[in-house]
Amino acid sequence: MNDRLSLAIAMAAAVAVSGCSLTGPRWFERTSIESPIDVDLAEQMSSELKQPQGLVATSGELRAIPLKWEPVLVGAVGGYAIERSGQADGPFKRLATVHGQLNTRYVDREIRPESGGSGDPGPVETIASTNLDDGSTWFYRVRAMTPAGTIASAPSEVESATTALPPEPPADLRAYSRQPRKVPLSWRPSEDRLVEGYRIYRSPTRAGPYQQIAELDGRFETTFVDAGLGDLRVFYYQVAAINSLGGLGEPTRPVRAVTKPEPLPPLNLRAAEQRLGSNLISWEPNVEPDIVRYRLLRTRESGETSEIIVPAAETWFEDRSVGAGEPVSYSIVAVDADGLESNPAMPVAIVSVGYGLEATPAENRVLLQWDAETAAPFRGGYVYRHEGFGRRNLGFTTESQFVDPEVQAGARYRYTVVLERPDASLAPPSQPVEVEIPPSVGAR
Repeated sequence: MNDRLSLAIAMAAAVAVSGCSLTGPRWFERTSIESPIDVDLAEQMSSELKQPQGLVATSGELRAIPLKWEPVLVGAVGGYAIERSGQADGPFKRLATVHGQLNTRYVDREIRPESGGSGDPGPVETIASTNLDDGSTWFYRVRAMTPAGTIASAPSEVESATTALPPEPPADLRAYSRQPRKVPLSWRPSEDRLVEGYRIYRSPTRAGPYQQIAELDGRFETTFVDAGLGDLRVFYYQVAAINSLGGLGEPTRPVRAVTKPEPLPPLNLRAAEQRLGSNLISWEPNVEPDIVRYRLLRTRESGETSEIIVPAAETWFEDRSVGAGEPVSYSIVAVDADGLESNPAMPVAIVSVGYGLEATPAENRVLLQWDAETAAPFRGGYVYRHEGFGRRNLGFTTESQFVDPEVQAGARYRYTVVLERPDASLAPPSQPVEVEIPPSVGAR
């Protein structure tokens, strides 16, 4: 019999006399200090440790499964080996080591284990690492180990647990239609306290594909406005909840919204009445109830365009800024309370009322005549002859004609007429008319 075995027998006998347990931790601690017993001997003496009991695996945690079990109190227990499998019947692989007889808890999670410093693995040592997805089920068992790290017990009973499921779709998603170039969305906050935000998707069709347009942080952030859209556009929306580790739940069923249409172009734009220096333009009122104004656009022959704002309550405008006989074109745009504008109505091209001024050369004179009906509302008119860079007033007449007696044979003359209203205000001048005196006719 070798010396080590003899020493062990002697110590066992001494313990038996004193009533102490050979395999208890107190005996091992005392003798390891008082006697130079080899560690291999302690391993040999505690090679059959009891099976760990009371393993509990807790479900419902976010990408984590907490484990706990009862400590093995009989024998030299140095810690526990935790084994995991994706199936109940294995195969099981070693996941982690928990050091210490009374350390009987472990959390299987994505986070790496704590490090106890150089040469010290710390109380927990993870050997394998696998990401735990939302709603994944795992199977666990535990074995007791000797102080040297040798597995020395049968495995515990197998226990399973499932991580927290992905977030449920938010309830009561609503998309509000007929908003100007935007779609407001709202939904109920998730009752799942693991939810920390929402992801919003949009598609032009119900079938998709859906594209992410926003992500909101916070379980109670339950409104969003999708802005910058076009008029009369159809969109479909879905919302999915996100947990604190980025786990994405299933999206809601699609909801549909239509942006507000722009107003229709005003109908029946026309020149309702024309007078010298005045065009009365009218149109039909829009059917939309929230029209706030019209933009009447006037384009002159030169291409210059002016804008005239007309209140929504009126469907006509008298344009007094036109010249006599001036060609102009009108169009109109309706504007609603949200600032949406219609397309311009079909342009209406008209020629403003003119004088119908004519110049006839005669012996020693030029006869000027203009339309009597046009002149009827006026008190009379001034006749001007253009000379050099200016014009000379030839006189005032209450008739619709005038004679210029001061002409010369072979000369060219240019005339305009300006009518005066009864209130002394002036109408726009006539279009100029030119006349050439024949050489055979003129002052002698």
